[in-house]
Amino acid sequence: MKKYKIAVLDDYQNVALESADWSVLRDRADIAVLQNHLADPDAVIERLLPFDVVCVLCQKGGDTVGEP
Repeated sequence: MKKYKIAVLDDYQNVALESADWSVLRDRADIAVLQNHLADPDAVIERLLPFDVVCVLCQKGGDTVGEP
């Protein structure tokens, strides 16, 4: 069976793997957590080419918590 490659983007606080039970994917996928943001669209495309699935996080902290 093919193992999928999953990218978790922009996990600045390093909480993605602790916030959900990813163990159900252990035999089916390799998960890479990418913490640093890339502003250049070409660099983002190059980085994500090897992945089958992309998970995008939206994290807020400090004074912005709860604000739209």
